[in-house]
Amino acid sequence: RQAWQLPEVFLRALWTLTAHRPKPRVARAAVPAARRKLSVSVKPQRSCATPVAQPAAAPGRAAAVTSGTVDVMAAQVGKMPRWAKPCQPPNAHVLKIYNSLTRKKDVFEPIDERGKAITVYVCGPTVYDAAHLGHARTYLQFDVIRRILRDVLGYDVTYVMNVTDVDDKIIMRSAERNITPEALARDWERKFLHDMHDLNIERPTCMPRVTEYIPEIVAFVARIVENGFGYEDKGSVYFDTRSFAAAGHDYAKLVPESVANGVSAELMAEGEGKLAAAGAAKKDPKDFALWKASKPGEPTWESPWGLGRPGWHIECSAMIEHTIGFGGAIDIHGGGVDLRFPHHDNELAQQEAFCACQQTVNYFCHTGHLHIRGLKMSKSLKNFITIRQALDGVDGLEGVRPSTMRIMFCLVSYTAPCDYSDNMLQNARSVEKKFKEYFLNVHAVLRALDGDPNASHKYRACDHKLLAALRRTQDKVRERFLDDFDTPGAVLALQSLVDATGAYLQAFETKALPGAPRALPLCAAARYVAEIWAKLGVQGLVADDVLSTLKTWPGGAAAAGAAGGNSSATAPLLDALAAFRDEVRGAGRSGDKEAVLRLCDELRDLTLPELGVRLEDKGSGSVWKLEDPDVLRAERALKAQEAEAKAEAKRLDAAKKAAKEAAASVDPRDMFKGDTAKYSQFDDDGVPTHDAAGEPLSKSSIKKLKKEWEKQKKAFEKAKG
Repeated sequence: RQAWQLPEVFLRALWTLTAHRPKPRVARAAVPAARRKLSVSVKPQRSCATPVAQPAAAPGRAAAVTSGTVDVMAAQVGKMPRWAKPCQPPNAHVLKIYNSLTRKKDVFEPIDERGKAITVYVCGPTVYDAAHLGHARTYLQFDVIRRILRDVLGYDVTYVMNVTDVDDKIIMRSAERNITPEALARDWERKFLHDMHDLNIERPTCMPRVTEYIPEIVAFVARIVENGFGYEDKGSVYFDTRSFAAAGHDYAKLVPESVANGVSAELMAEGEGKLAAAGAAKKDPKDFALWKASKPGEPTWESPWGLGRPGWHIECSAMIEHTIGFGGAIDIHGGGVDLRFPHHDNELAQQEAFCACQQTVNYFCHTGHLHIRGLKMSKSLKNFITIRQALDGVDGLEGVRPSTMRIMFCLVSYTAPCDYSDNMLQNARSVEKKFKEYFLNVHAVLRALDGDPNASHKYRACDHKLLAALRRTQDKVRERFLDDFDTPGAVLALQSLVDATGAYLQAFETKALPGAPRALPLCAAARYVAEIWAKLGVQGLVADDVLSTLKTWPGGAAAAGAAGGNSSATAPLLDALAAFRDEVRGAGRSGDKEAVLRLCDELRDLTLPELGVRLEDKGSGSVWKLEDPDVLRAERALKAQEAEAKAEAKRLDAAKKAAKEAAASVDPRDMFKGDTAKYSQFDDDGVPTHDAAGEPLSKSSIKKLKKEWEKQKKAFEKAKG
């Protein structure tokens, strides 16, 4: 029988029985010449080791039959077919994180033995006032990092963010407002979480409040004292930095120069708080409060040292221990760069003193400073902007959409300083608009392709080229994410794919390529871009119906829903269409062609934008796109402003031209004679020689006036023709 007449399973089994032992990279075993017609072609597979031998069947028994003739045939000879294990590419990328503990990028190695689960702790807010843009940057960028770790790199992330709800600032502010510290803290915590919701920042896995962990904090301080790294004074407990150093520990790991150059009294005072006990008998200026003896009117809790409350730094150490630490280290600790010293350095010291170990955080990550128009944000400089003000607009800055703000921070490395300015916002808006237009353009093309039952799916060279651009982008985006969560580099890679898609579509529009685009490579490219932005937490770039089109075939339930109609959704559009038809009919009956064109423009520019429809002229036809009506109104207002500015510039040019022409009509012999307040005598050409008082003019003045006279003479002669 011919080879094509034999079942494929039988051919594979026959090949297994007759094959010689292959070398590591041999793709096909030798076949006896007499049976060469039955040989099966197998695609070569890259391998880095000799084929892995499968376990042989027990003596006297046939191997277990799972399914298929191959298993049965293999069992008859007592062993499974040989298989070559694919090797991992030698240049496989690993995640590198900029580690503030080493001040360089370190390879990330999770504590989890499986390399799957990781623990992250980010210092949360002290809820005594409105959250500002510095908070927005920190929590947005760590939200992006969390999403990359989980949704791109596949880690199981336990993410903890605390809330400081008892603190010197809270106590002082509550006294000013004549309410309890707890009431103040709960009010601002609620508003903070509202801001986080509006910024699309995900809930943490755990959000411990300080007041809910007081017993654990007291026990944590007691352990530090027992281990010899704390001492009591007048009901307060302080960390003993000298004993800590004597035991072989490093104090100020993040900012060692803060100790080498002498501890900043200002920074230490800020860390201790404005309500710190006066006259404390500290053993060393670097020592800091673990537990504060409470003063009258302050919140208090019982402790072995009397009534008191936690110090600022101790809270994070204790809450890390009781949420994700459990006596060991955590993977990643994050926060703003301004917290490095003394807060984070003191945290590290406390945790090491508690567990008597040398390292409790493996990677420390810090977001860079945020400036407002080039200056440090400060209430004294009157450039302090809250998250709510930024979203709503304040001090000449437009209100910012949450998606725009997230994109803006994605365009800056999380470790770099960031300047919140008009230019930066405009850049973020431009990027946002580019990607929105990209999805709308792809969707418009897909509507035409999906509506053609004869549209081809066969790939040509140009289609493969687009897929190659997609693969390069996928590799580049992953490479950038693995390099310290480089979102700016990832966005640039996505933009390159957008440009490649635009060139692909443009080639068909200009007839540089024959035929039409292919739907599937378009969907693959656009779907990937949409998925990456979604994984970064950016919302609103692509509408749900567009995303559905990119993922699924047209028809089915969606088409049925469209056919059935939705009167509440379609009524405004149908009303506009009916009104437009009536007006066009009226203009047509009167033969007013100009009115017809005007009505068409009004439909495009005024009516449809209010319904969330952008109508674009494309050659001899039009393309519609769905957009937020507010966005379309803003675009219309901007166009009106630009048209008004253009008209004003044209008017000014005309006025200047008219003034110039009027000036040119003056005879140069008369141009100075009307200015009797300056001049009294003139020469034969009309050039002044004496001032109003009859004094002769200087030679330099006459020379300057002569130049003006000559210029006027040329203009006058030119005007006369």
